[in-house]
Amino acid sequence: MKQNRTIIILFAVLGVLLLLYFIFGNDDKKHYQWYEDYKSGSNQPYGTSFVKQMLRSYRDKDNFIHSNRKPLHEVLDSLGDKSTDYIFIGQSLHLNQRDAQALLDFIQKGNDAFIASIELPENIIGIYENECNEDITLEEHSVKDATLNFYHDTLHTESGYTYQYRFMAEDMKYYWNAFNSSMFCDSTKSLVPLGYQEPSYVNFLKFKYGEGNIYLHTNPLVFTNYFMIKPDKAEYASGVFSHLQGENILWDEYSKVSFTGNNNPDISPLYFILSQPALKYAWWMMLAAVVLYVFFAAKRTQRVIPVLEQKVNTSLEFVKLVSALHYQNQNHLDIARKKMKYFQYFIRARYGIHTQMTQEIQIARLAEKSKVSIAEIQSIYDQYSQIERNAQYNTAIDKLVGLYNAIENFYKHCK
Repeated sequence: MKQNRTIIILFAVLGVLLLLYFIFGNDDKKHYQWYEDYKSGSNQPYGTSFVKQMLRSYRDKDNFIHSNRKPLHEVLDSLGDKSTDYIFIGQSLHLNQRDAQALLDFIQKGNDAFIASIELPENIIGIYENECNEDITLEEHSVKDATLNFYHDTLHTESGYTYQYRFMAEDMKYYWNAFNSSMFCDSTKSLVPLGYQEPSYVNFLKFKYGEGNIYLHTNPLVFTNYFMIKPDKAEYASGVFSHLQGENILWDEYSKVSFTGNNNPDISPLYFILSQPALKYAWWMMLAAVVLYVFFAAKRTQRVIPVLEQKVNTSLEFVKLVSALHYQNQNHLDIARKKMKYFQYFIRARYGIHTQMTQEIQIARLAEKSKVSIAEIQSIYDQYSQIERNAQYNTAIDKLVGLYNAIENFYKHCK
């Protein structure tokens, strides 16, 4: 009886604390989340609900398609023969091989695709045949103010459109991507620059594929809510989307999140619960109640837990076994490739350096952030390039050891 009374008192105290939080903790001030999620259902600064509403107003209700539950190839198969503009705005476009091919076939038939992303969609731009011996790549410009404009006379403005990246209460420097200037030479005919960052960094272009066009924009940030509420920034977005004249608009929300098979992990009941403030608090309150119940109710009824033997950590033995198998097979090239792959993953994860940028820029940025000399980093890439150039032969053990020592030396001295 006394134990039940204790539990009731604890639940009562928890309920009072939650009530006080809802009354005094949730004031009228807006609490913004300053991370870039690009979600069309988000009214946070870097969501995309405003630009989606603007695009919806450009077409009749039945001609705007919001795709967030089906893989892209299924949605495209259901469109029929109506001309449709595909639109994606996000950090990166996640398409598996089937969806990527479906999108390319869709464009080839005469439809247009607009993709604004921080990372280039490699399985889409791979169809571009470089004319200057340069693939479509990006270069970064770290500036506090970025001024964007159009090349076409009807869209060009004298002062341009100036953007400042805001984080909480402060304007900060931001990496404003642009296309690598070496892509554009006298032989370039298929790439059509449409917009630029001052002074002359192309950030908006198109190229033809089949009967349709692919539009690429390197700054999805400019289409987020924080900027779209400003009339001049909305005017810039309107100028960008004036290039699209399809009868339908297909907004792709599903491909903003990486997925396996046909399951998008972001679209789930728990995701919806946590996205709604009232349901989120109810969810945490329920979990807290369950924990309290288990702690107090099971305290006296739990049976004695038998002592188990200590588990043996066999991880090191497993690593040694795998290493021995690789070494015995004498496949030094495969080991070198794996070592380089893990090294590139390390610099992406630790320093946020994307590997699709040019090697010269990548090495310079890595040296700046890691405090390791450019010469030591260049040595890693030079040794690996030499191994790849002789990939048709079995890599000599001394070449593998040299690459291994250079990478391990980097790990030892990087900051």
